[in-house]
Amino acid sequence: MISSTSQNAEPMAPPARTPSGRWTAFTARRGAWPLLLGTALFLAIVTAAIAAPLLTPYEPSRNSLAARLHGPFWDQAHKGSLEHILGTDGLGRDMLTRILYGIRVSLTLAALGLVVSVSLGVGVGLVSGLFGGKIDQALMRIVDVQLAFPYVVLAMAIVTATRTSIPILILLLGLAGWVYFARVVRGSVLQEMEKDYVKAAEVLGAGKLRIGLRYVFPNVLPAVVVIATLQFSALIIFEATLSFLGLGIQPPTPSLGGMMLDGVQYIASAWWVITFPGLAVLFTTLGLNLMSDGLRQLLDPRLQTVQ
Repeated sequence: MISSTSQNAEPMAPPARTPSGRWTAFTARRGAWPLLLGTALFLAIVTAAIAAPLLTPYEPSRNSLAARLHGPFWDQAHKGSLEHILGTDGLGRDMLTRILYGIRVSLTLAALGLVVSVSLGVGVGLVSGLFGGKIDQALMRIVDVQLAFPYVVLAMAIVTATRTSIPILILLLGLAGWVYFARVVRGSVLQEMEKDYVKAAEVLGAGKLRIGLRYVFPNVLPAVVVIATLQFSALIIFEATLSFLGLGIQPPTPSLGGMMLDGVQYIASAWWVITFPGLAVLFTTLGLNLMSDGLRQLLDPRLQTVQ
């Protein structure tokens, strides 16, 4: 005979997960550690760039010919000292100061270019996937033409034909990456349009724009976030490439690519002038690439398995 107490007993609720338990569960997921390491590295670089006036007493364009080509503090053979931790360049300017301010410039230009890329690429991808037909064919042919054409050559031609300016550089950076957003968003939209919830919305009379913005786009957003993180690093490299070719930010404003260009003539005698700006580009893009890889694994349902 079953007692009335056992009959009326309610099932016990699962124990609440503590913050430490949530942290353990998160770090056990595939992609968590690349995301955490990449985020920590990138935020450290961004924080150092923002706090540049507090970290160094020098101005980025301040010359000191008496301190010309001093090495980093450990390189006593090249007059290295703690006064200039990473040494000085050919005009005696502090390398650490110029790198920090150069990171500011690169991140700002790349971020603004990314906004242009996301806005244009996502818009084209949504329109192409939602409406299809001739609109889709026309937009995708434009995408194919840009992918087939060496964009660096086109950017060089545009900058050569016009005067180098911040708006031109932002436009070039934005046009460099929008095609990747357009193709991925279009493919994701075409997949979503075949699903039952979209067909139900069509039966209820929802228009294509409403379906795209309210129902389809939220499901496409994770892919956009992953591509945006990866494209951010690509735009930083592209901006450094233009500056290295002499087509980007012009002196005396510091830029990582421009500093590497200045260091080419000293590569045999003063290795630090070109090496440290290159390492700044490397570690900034490494952090973003780790973030992108971690986000891809975390946001992809097929990869969300516990390690």
